[in-house]
Amino acid sequence: MHRFTLFLATAAAFVAAPFASRLGPVLGALVFVSIGVGLAWTASAGVNAVAAASGALGAFALGTWYASLPVVAGAALLAFCYFERSLRIKETPARVIHVILASGAGAIAGYLAWRYAGSDLGVRATVVIVTAILAGLPLFVEADDVVAHTLDTLADDLPKSAAKPLRAGAELRRSVDAALLDRRTAREMNETWNNLVRLAQARSRLENRQPKSEKKRGKKHTQNHRAVIARVEERIADHVRILTQAYTAVDAAHAAEASMNDAAARSVETTGESLDEVSRALVDDVL
Repeated sequence: MHRFTLFLATAAAFVAAPFASRLGPVLGALVFVSIGVGLAWTASAGVNAVAAASGALGAFALGTWYASLPVVAGAALLAFCYFERSLRIKETPARVIHVILASGAGAIAGYLAWRYAGSDLGVRATVVIVTAILAGLPLFVEADDVVAHTLDTLADDLPKSAAKPLRAGAELRRSVDAALLDRRTAREMNETWNNLVRLAQARSRLENRQPKSEKKRGKKHTQNHRAVIARVEERIADHVRILTQAYTAVDAAHAAEASMNDAAARSVETTGESLDEVSRALVDDVL
């Protein structure tokens, strides 16, 4: 689903790019920014500030260089749009390959879109499909999940009492198979994950604003602050526990369903027994 959405977003971007500069400074700028931010959010598989900022930079490069340097403009657009995803790739060689694929695919896509912008509809449609396929090449380099990466990043700056459940949640997120969930359950799970991220962000803000001493802010204020921290950490642990139980139940249900669906195995067993009887009858006739 993510790859298909990225395919559509890239196709729309390179369809609009050749004509955006002709729409005037205001409307053209809006189109370029929409292209960059929308494509960055799609590449990141989520809405976040880092992707929005890098997408805006890609839009700036596209609007500035597309008319004169379409290769550079296309390379910059996809490199910036994939920037947030690049940050979630842990191994440096893989990250370098990811950037090269994004830049190379963008350069080719930018040139093709510019070169065939005035061609007939069939040629332009083919170019759009090719550019959209090329833009998906960086997805073959595995990146960490957005939610898992966010939880791990926030846990790095928190004490063990908060960091431990967040890291457990991150590992759970990496190990689950969302395809096993029906639509309603998937929606509820996603909302629970979003709540966990919001709680982790709130805990991080509380850590940054923690009073340095009771004398400076007052004993009562410090006690209240610690009580809020304890409550937030309790809710974080609850969310991770609930998610773990839910995914365990889903896995158990699918395992039970698979164990009961043995009609094909029974049929093969029956067929094998029948063939054995035929073989023995033939041997008896020969003897």
